[in-house]
Amino acid sequence: MLQTQQTGGLTAWQLEKLCQPESIERTMHLLFALNHWAKAREHLFYADRQALYGIKTSLLRQAYASGLIEARGYIDGSAGFGSELAFDMAADIAAEGLVWRLEEMATEPDRAENDYDGITHRLYTKITGRETLSAEEVEALDVAQVREYILGCLQTLEREAREARRPIPCDALMELCIAPSDLLYVEGRRYYDLGNWDSWNELDESDLRKLDPEGLSLVAFHYASANAHYIFHLPLRLAETCVPEWIIAQLKGAPRSSRESGEYYGRAVSEAESLQLPIADILRELGVDIAATCPRQLEDKREYALVQAMRFAAWSEEEDFEDEEEDEDEHFWQDITTLARKHHPQSIKGKREPDECPLCPKPVSVPAGCARIEHWQAEHPGQDLIFCQASWVLDQIEAPGQISGKQQFCAAYPPDYRAPDPRDQGTRYWRIETLAGWMRASEPKTHEG
Repeated sequence: MLQTQQTGGLTAWQLEKLCQPESIERTMHLLFALNHWAKAREHLFYADRQALYGIKTSLLRQAYASGLIEARGYIDGSAGFGSELAFDMAADIAAEGLVWRLEEMATEPDRAENDYDGITHRLYTKITGRETLSAEEVEALDVAQVREYILGCLQTLEREAREARRPIPCDALMELCIAPSDLLYVEGRRYYDLGNWDSWNELDESDLRKLDPEGLSLVAFHYASANAHYIFHLPLRLAETCVPEWIIAQLKGAPRSSRESGEYYGRAVSEAESLQLPIADILRELGVDIAATCPRQLEDKREYALVQAMRFAAWSEEEDFEDEEEDEDEHFWQDITTLARKHHPQSIKGKREPDECPLCPKPVSVPAGCARIEHWQAEHPGQDLIFCQASWVLDQIEAPGQISGKQQFCAAYPPDYRAPDPRDQGTRYWRIETLAGWMRASEPKTHEG
């Protein structure tokens, strides 16, 4: 029976086919290019890059199982363990929260304990040696004492994890009344998602590796033939799922440095050369179902950021502009700001002059609408206009003060369409041809004497 279980966007049958001796060299070539795309944070969003890493992992596991690549090196990343764990802050927050909750529990001794109350009570007993709660004893509890106890437990957990080379158990952190966002550096909305003591099961791999002394350790896999030579890295924890334990132990006995690299017919394959192969073409040749595997559908991050930069530049001029949900990718808004500064220099020098085009800094010396239409057609061909741009083009049709505000403008000059992107908050767009038609229709009126 055909095995159709999806693994990294590929079925087991596809993986076997790609890792046959007659096809492995082409697979390695495509995988090396894919690996560069997985690192290209300026091109692809985080979710899609993670999907590419999943494909890489599946192909390397299959190639290793088929005996076509070898595990030849261990890169020790344990020196960085603990640098991303905020023990002091976590102890501060947990101690204050614990004392506050104990005070609540002591004033309501008859209420049933929930899970958090149970953890709080157990921790209180460990700190004080007392089973029962009393308002007087809880009131006398020193927050500094609680903090030092929790901090000591955290330091012990770190030392034990380092010695055993195993991750700090999430359950042990939960028993200290610590939430993930108190201990780990978490960006964006996930800070609030991970703000509860019981949200440890919501951590992703990038969070979990911070609790692991081997979270940054790697295993190097080698492929060599008469024509090609490639070195790929996998995180140690992923490599352990396919490489026998005795080989891992042997590799750990002689740590080494290593870099991912590729050579084809004696010539090094560069990152630039790899990125010249469109990632969509690479995935199609591998047989990956892009729609099912890549959450952002390989959307070009630069193009998306440029669209947002245009909206960003017009933000101050949109009366009822609604912010779309902030993207989770950590570098996304940096990209938007950079593109806004590049494509909309007037947005960083202050308020633009009335005659300046809202999309470029060029002034249109004659303020008549037809001159602005001609400017737009010449300088921004094919670019539809948002409200602030359309109102600038048609500024001379109506007498000053006759139309005030975005709603009245949209009623007088209905937009051609709203943005279809589901992430967009319904931004209105006008085509320059539509504006030119309204300008022509107004000409008799403007010449009445």
